[in-house]
Amino acid sequence: MKHRLISFLLALTLCMTIVSFSALADEPKHLVVSYLTLGTTPPDLQKVQDKVNETTIPAINVEVELKAVSAYDAFALFPTWVATGGERIDLMLPLLQDIRSYVDQELLLPLDDLIAENAPNLTALMEEGQPIVSNSIFDGEIYAVTTVPNMVGQGGGFVIGEKYIEETGFDYDPTRIYTLDDLTGLFAKIKEMHPDMYPCGIVTTGKSTSEFVYTSGAIDSLGGAPSYTGVLMGEESTTIVDMFESEEYQDYLRHLREWNLAGYIHPDAATMEGTVDSLKLAGVSAGYFMVSAPVQRKEGDVILRLSEIYQPSAGAGGWVIPFRSEAPVAAIKFIDLVWSDSDLANLIQWGIEGEHYVMLDNATGYIGFPEGMSAANSPYYNTLGVWGDTRIIYTYSANSTQADNDAYTAEALQHPTQGIGISFNMENVTNEIAAISAVVAQYVPTLESGSVDVDTYYPQFISALKAAGIDTVIAEKQAQFDAQYTK
Repeated sequence: MKHRLISFLLALTLCMTIVSFSALADEPKHLVVSYLTLGTTPPDLQKVQDKVNETTIPAINVEVELKAVSAYDAFALFPTWVATGGERIDLMLPLLQDIRSYVDQELLLPLDDLIAENAPNLTALMEEGQPIVSNSIFDGEIYAVTTVPNMVGQGGGFVIGEKYIEETGFDYDPTRIYTLDDLTGLFAKIKEMHPDMYPCGIVTTGKSTSEFVYTSGAIDSLGGAPSYTGVLMGEESTTIVDMFESEEYQDYLRHLREWNLAGYIHPDAATMEGTVDSLKLAGVSAGYFMVSAPVQRKEGDVILRLSEIYQPSAGAGGWVIPFRSEAPVAAIKFIDLVWSDSDLANLIQWGIEGEHYVMLDNATGYIGFPEGMSAANSPYYNTLGVWGDTRIIYTYSANSTQADNDAYTAEALQHPTQGIGISFNMENVTNEIAAISAVVAQYVPTLESGSVDVDTYYPQFISALKAAGIDTVIAEKQAQFDAQYTK
């Protein structure tokens, strides 16, 4: 009898243990995902996160936590989080960062097996030829997944409210390439009609990169490397140069200085808070420099082209899984779901339909704000298009359709640079690049806001770049280009 009781208790314990393990296995896997902002966390982020989990938990048994972080702060925070484990992050997007440096330090997980075993939708996209991983393969292994592009190419442009074009009588032609002198004339007319406005919206506070690339012709920094490491200038160029030493850049700075002195740029542009988009929405400025892609044209905007559209080399980057991730399988399953579920992708991008946006045209994916709401007061508005298949992400502009994107892509593909397929490994010159980056961060905010005398500060900038080792970096980049280049 005693043995039977013991056997019964053991069986009961085993059964309870199995049930306990089963219940544990059914618990959703918690996943911490970076949510990049332009400095302000949307008030309704938690509400959207809850809505996201209504899809992800039943679909893939993953509970998502969207961890808000400024895209500007991420440059310093992400490397620290990954290296030290001080903050949990399971899936992150190091936007405009060189992921090769993460790979070289073994801070990221290779994704090949994770994708093959858990991501059928990503696998299908790759088999279609979508370049979602092709630029992030190092030593034969995949380290990042990018969005499916809705277009390819870029060009310099100035985004401006159409009402300013109309009221000034400016001769607008969407195919014409305008000069900086053309903008000077336009700004003068706007300033005359709106004395309290600063027509050219520029905010350089904390800038560590140059916006010159938004105003010029073909510039290719090779594989998404920072432009301050040297570039090809022009479609046919095979010579790496320091763009800061170019005549075009000096001309750009002189225009900025002229505009600042004339009151066309806000006098506090180098120190003020906010973004160029927020300045325009508030009526402080009429427009701002940006790539000329159709997606940048919101309702009521036009884009003045400042250069030909061209195709530069594609940079490595995208969504990565840190080696410290506590949920790598959940991370790749989440990416796989967002990249295939348009409703989920649009939820994360634009929020909840009816609360944060309303559908205006299902056929084109054209959306607008609910009555009384705008980008300025919406509790959920994020301009960073970093989620999913961007061909099926909704747009706030009736003037920007996938047909527009396809036309833009077709034009860009006719003007490739000589850097296509070439990347730059910065490993041999990391000290010099760090020093150059510091110099750029010191001088660019004041020079590119027009706040200082060009003849005084520009020579100091160039001297500081030389002292930091810009010529060494350019020589290294040229050597790598020559080794990889095939006509």
